[in-house]
Amino acid sequence: MSNHIKNITLSTQRSNVSGYELIDIVEKYNGILIPAHVFTPHKSYYGNCTDRLKNIFKEKYNKIPAIELGLSSDTFLADTISELENKTFVTNSDAHSLPKIAREYNKMQVEDISFKEIVMALKNENGRKVVANYGLDPKLGKYHRTYCDDCEKSIETKEPVETCPMCGGKNVTFGVFDRIELIKDKEQTKSPKNRPPYIYQVPLGFIPGLGGKTIDKLLNTFETEMNILHKLSKDDIEAVVGEKIAQNIVDAREGNMKIHSGRWRKLWKNRNKIVLKNSLSNTHYV
Repeated sequence: MSNHIKNITLSTQRSNVSGYELIDIVEKYNGILIPAHVFTPHKSYYGNCTDRLKNIFKEKYNKIPAIELGLSSDTFLADTISELENKTFVTNSDAHSLPKIAREYNKMQVEDISFKEIVMALKNENGRKVVANYGLDPKLGKYHRTYCDDCEKSIETKEPVETCPMCGGKNVTFGVFDRIELIKDKEQTKSPKNRPPYIYQVPLGFIPGLGGKTIDKLLNTFETEMNILHKLSKDDIEAVVGEKIAQNIVDAREGNMKIHSGRWRKLWKNRNKIVLKNSLSNTHYV
């Protein structure tokens, strides 16, 4: 890739290779190409480049086995675009920080843990498959609805806006939901038969009453955030952090917590100020 990237030592790369060209390079080394967070504003395929991936990849479109949905979208939104019916959906977190590495993840049915098996699961071959997607409720995503960073309010319009209708500010980001509303070509009635369930999860850092020390206490006792969010009984959680917080976690798990798009922007802005214990080790990160 040093032939296509100016500074190969940078952690975040921008190459001068198109997606159409990149497929051939990836295949040369027996890899697969999965477009990531395809609906996100600014630089993603659907968010900023095209209404249809087929316009980008042309006759190579069938070589793409899957797409990654991003934090601000989910299965139900993506299934309003007909060209994605035969694509596997994956829900992955960018590995910017270890405490957040499993805020979105996939459960796969494979014979063993290997690249070959994962590729078969992504292609739905030989009984291997993705059996569940775990991810944020899209309303928790940073870019779910159009948002004005000047007055810090959601702008719920269907057409792109360059100026905030409430404060007149020009620091506006068009949202994922609004973008999908513009480019979808069908109503979402039901997903294809091979589509696995999408299981919503609210990260501990987003649940009311849970600060860094309380999260540390939960992780010291129960090891992983996945255990706490999906597996443990209310009684188990209550024994460690009390009834009120335990009920908040159960409400989030069961979909009973009220979530309003746009209210989570301040959490995203301040996320690096919160000390969280990494659920995979005993290291702390800020």
